[in-house]
Amino acid sequence: MNWGLFALCVSALLVAAWIWLVARRRWAWPGLIASIGCLLVAGFNSAAPFRGAIDPDYVGFGFGLLQADKGIGVTLLAGPLLVFGAASALIAVSREEGPALWLVAAFSAALLVILGVPTLETVLADPDGNKIQFGEYLTIPGLAATAINLLLLVVPFVVGLVWAPRAAMRGQ
Repeated sequence: MNWGLFALCVSALLVAAWIWLVARRRWAWPGLIASIGCLLVAGFNSAAPFRGAIDPDYVGFGFGLLQADKGIGVTLLAGPLLVFGAASALIAVSREEGPALWLVAAFSAALLVILGVPTLETVLADPDGNKIQFGEYLTIPGLAATAINLLLLVVPFVVGLVWAPRAAMRGQ
């Protein structure tokens, strides 16, 4: 099976739903920013839960602090990232307030730990030491990976963690 194509199809469905919700214009700017980070996490992890469960040759899984060898461990780590990432992205871009935004706040907090801590530790130790790896076919090394991680996978969760709890409380 072509897992890259599988991930692209799943991601395309998520992006289509996200665009439809963006077009409805019921979002706040911080929610839009947070939703982009959540959407990326869901997209990055769209094939791993399935591949981990059925592909015995999968190389394993690494996403920030989360690491798993081959098999069901990959599914148990990547599956919630896909599900909660997709749900948080769609919730954050579909409302300006309300209790559902607590999920966005919790996911943002979790991702700040899972991705933010190792990214910042590496930046402090060696700014050129980060890397982004998509399976065994694509690796983005060094400062480019650091910039991408900070901009796309840390900043949106800082915004989400600041915005979502306040917006959730406003809607209660």
